[in-house]
Amino acid sequence: MPRTDISHMRAHVMFMLLCLVAALVGCKPVAPMTNVGASASSAHANQAGDANSSVMSDSVNYMHERGVKYTLYDLSTTPPTAIGGSIVDMLGTGGEKGCCISLPKTWRPGIKLRLVWDEADRQQTYPEKYTRDFEVPKYDEPADLYVVFYPKNEVEIVVSKGEPGHPDWKGRVKETPWESCLAHHERKVCKRATARIFDTNAKGVCTYFKAENRPDADLNCQALMHQCMQDYEDESFCKEILFGEYKK
Repeated sequence: MPRTDISHMRAHVMFMLLCLVAALVGCKPVAPMTNVGASASSAHANQAGDANSSVMSDSVNYMHERGVKYTLYDLSTTPPTAIGGSIVDMLGTGGEKGCCISLPKTWRPGIKLRLVWDEADRQQTYPEKYTRDFEVPKYDEPADLYVVFYPKNEVEIVVSKGEPGHPDWKGRVKETPWESCLAHHERKVCKRATARIFDTNAKGVCTYFKAENRPDADLNCQALMHQCMQDYEDESFCKEILFGEYKK
């Protein structure tokens, strides 16, 4: 069985991407915390006569030149409790969910968070450290809480059921980071910001799948071809890699 079986490849791809980003930023990712100051949050909820809802944390990066490492703190506890954190690559678009944050089912003012972050490019981590306090913005119903990074150290806190590009996305920029980048820069500039995650060592894997009469061969090869084209935009190259001679 080749290691490029689609389930193993997806796991390998995500692992390699995380390792790549961590190496670029120069430190290990901050693991989201599951302790969200439940006792303090419950006290606030009881005072307000309202129930709380547990939501996920996530992040989005609209910068094409810098990645971000951040930690998010709940200011309702003393000392502030870390409730999330991650490394976000250039043009990163959500999906790295962290658990969990407690939000009241009915929004109320005064829910305070503190964000601490630094930034890096492909060569270095910048020495500047940024700290900013936020109040959770008004929402109609609890949903995932996003930390959204923009150029020039601008940051937004968003409570949203959908991610960028989805009709339910509540961020001020509606497009995905990739779409937003293409609207303001040449494609080659945006392409340089995205890490290549297709494994070019998967030589002849589709040839192998076909020879073994794998029932999922077509679906797997479509997914692999799609990823290769995203990374390299060269159809002949991708076909040669996937459908060339299989080498163990």
